[in-house]
Amino acid sequence: MSRSIRLYTPAQFEEVRRMVELLAERSELPPTERDKLTAFQADLQQTVREDRRRAAGTARLPEATS
Repeated sequence: MSRSIRLYTPAQFEEVRRMVELLAERSELPPTERDKLTAFQADLQQTVREDRRRAAGTARLPEATS
């Protein structure tokens, strides 16, 4: 499943990813909020990887669902 929404450029996604990483490193979040941030980071990283693959012409084929 492709998560990327073409509202932002790949460079903007990279910038947001860096800012989120800095936030995660410097914040004193409670465990539940930290888990949410970690999940968001994973989704953001997946989006960046998919965009890089797409730009390189090596995007994954959609997974078959049964």
